[in-house]
Amino acid sequence: MRHGRGNGRRISPRFKDLLWILAAGIAVLYFVVPAALLRWDIDRLVFSAQSNDRTHEDKRFDVAVSPEATVVVRRYGMAGQACAFFFPGQHGGIGTYERTLFPLIREGRADVYAISYPGQDGAKGHSYIALLPDQIALALAQVSKATRCGMSRSVFVGRSLGATMALVEATKFKPKGVLVDGLGADLSSVIRAWIRRHPALIGWQMLPVRGLLGRWDYSAASLLRQIPSVPVAIYQGTADVVTPYALARSAASGQPNVAFTTVDGGTHQDTYMLAGAAYARSLHQLLEADISRSR
Repeated sequence: MRHGRGNGRRISPRFKDLLWILAAGIAVLYFVVPAALLRWDIDRLVFSAQSNDRTHEDKRFDVAVSPEATVVVRRYGMAGQACAFFFPGQHGGIGTYERTLFPLIREGRADVYAISYPGQDGAKGHSYIALLPDQIALALAQVSKATRCGMSRSVFVGRSLGATMALVEATKFKPKGVLVDGLGADLSSVIRAWIRRHPALIGWQMLPVRGLLGRWDYSAASLLRQIPSVPVAIYQGTADVVTPYALARSAASGQPNVAFTTVDGGTHQDTYMLAGAAYARSLHQLLEADISRSR
């Protein structure tokens, strides 16, 4: 009896074609899925894993910004000092900031008005990047009207995504100053930095991220150019891998109203804590500045 050699290993042409089709389909999905998310479902990427920690504010304002959503503003202090409106990042976390950041702001001699976007920290609804700037503006206007927080005695304070939102709102309200840390040069660079931190997704670097985001890229350099009369203090950590240091510094370069402070070894989570007293002094200086400017 003769036995054929290699017959068990032979792959039919049809099976090879199926393998090629499968591989091509996987490759297409590898790029199409993230492209679709960036173009049509960016909110799912930006606003995820939001916090619901317990908070201990002195007063709470619930501002209805749509039938389905509210923006919550929590006041810390007795409304007797200047005002610092705080804009958090994508996860909220006001309960954590009560322990880590708000004491620095209070040390800078300001009451804190901490903003929670829809879906964050007990605020009703869900956040959408296209709607958020106008929703925040509505909340700011109502809280400012109900309190002594006119823009002439208010500083906007922001972290991460909140740093960008603070600049966006500053272009509308022209506060006395802006203090931010963990500033992204733009949303596309933040997304690319996230891709770099996940080796399996490295091919996504080929995607035209900026083009897919369109008008929602939020260029920090462009926003800063729109508020030349508003003093801005930026603290950026050299070890920040979420909003890379070099890109943030480049965005602030050449802006005469910007004081850029490098925090050696600062990460996206702890830059403001490492800056400590210097951060509080910057806030106090912004509040005390007597700058005559047209609005």
